[in-house]
Amino acid sequence: YYQNHDKLNMALKACRLALEHFSFSVDLFMETADVLVKLERFEEAIELMDHALMYQPNDPELLMLKGSIHAMISDYHEAIACYKIAVDSIEDKDEVYYSIGIAYQGLEQYKEASDYYKLAIEHNILNENALYELAYCLDIMGELESSLAYYQQFIDQDPYSEYAWFNLGNIYFKLNNYKKAVESFEFAIAIDDEYSSAYTNHGESNLKLEKYELSKASFYRSLELDGPSPEIYSAIGRAYYYLEDYSSSIDYFQKSIKIDQFFKESYYWLGKSLVALDKWFEAIHYFKKAHKFNTENIEYIKSLAFAEFKVGNMVSSIDLYTIALEKEPSDFKTALEFSSIYHESGDIDKAICIIEDAIDESPSESLLYYRLVIYLMDAGKYKESINVLES
Repeated sequence: YYQNHDKLNMALKACRLALEHFSFSVDLFMETADVLVKLERFEEAIELMDHALMYQPNDPELLMLKGSIHAMISDYHEAIACYKIAVDSIEDKDEVYYSIGIAYQGLEQYKEASDYYKLAIEHNILNENALYELAYCLDIMGELESSLAYYQQFIDQDPYSEYAWFNLGNIYFKLNNYKKAVESFEFAIAIDDEYSSAYTNHGESNLKLEKYELSKASFYRSLELDGPSPEIYSAIGRAYYYLEDYSSSIDYFQKSIKIDQFFKESYYWLGKSLVALDKWFEAIHYFKKAHKFNTENIEYIKSLAFAEFKVGNMVSSIDLYTIALEKEPSDFKTALEFSSIYHESGDIDKAICIIEDAIDESPSESLLYYRLVIYLMDAGKYKESINVLES
């Protein structure tokens, strides 16, 4: 009752009073620890788990909870030790192996993390979290392509496993092999024509292949199977955007936001749809929303910066482009956009300066040199422009 009504201190008093009468109850120990964690009293929660384990040595539930508390405070070595003791006594071993993988990932030991994610998948091929994190670790280690054989083995074991084909499709998608991804998702759908996630990812792959009608059809099928969600409405909106049906794309992005007012991607794409209709002031409103929810996303910053420029807000535009370049100084496309703002406003020297700085960061990008030549010629610096061309 107290927990449900967010009265955590009263909940803690109730738990401690109960422990005085039922001092060997595992459930009470765990409930008390849960309250302590919510109060962010992690060390007390760990001490309580140690005390409980004196009465119930190697109790898997206590060990898993103790491990999760250690993980919360980034004490990953202790978390791993708890999980490894618990795993032998737990039926759903995939979740334990997944937790060990997450702890190793926290230590940036991606090889060890991958090994445990694979163990989790071997015990339960439907563990989507383990599949996702495994792909992430393999990507970090540069081993995605070499892992294809690992995913293929599940298909060799059971060619009619829709999950095996789905997982293979996800790896092809991450490798930017969208044609193979589409084929894999189509196998998954052929085996199970109500596999909504396969339809969604089939749609995403076709978006990459610029097959927008096919993409839209897949998204609609996923919507039919799973019902409305901010993700699927946003996906349908993107398909309409690429089909240049902006009124429909706006409608679906608004539907997405109506379900989840914090779904930043829909704000961003809604802004892009309005830009396509030359509605810059309205677009700024939605770009600002997206940027508010994720201040680190460079595309959000750049889109807002350019929109501010289009409506004449030079100071805001310059500030935003400056932030974007500070976050990713090697992003030469940002430098090209930023320099064009100064060039169009007549400050060619500043435009030249931005491009020269970008060349220092990305000396192999030929577009930067071509742009520098144009700016130098516009500034009347013909000799310098020729030198750039010759070099």
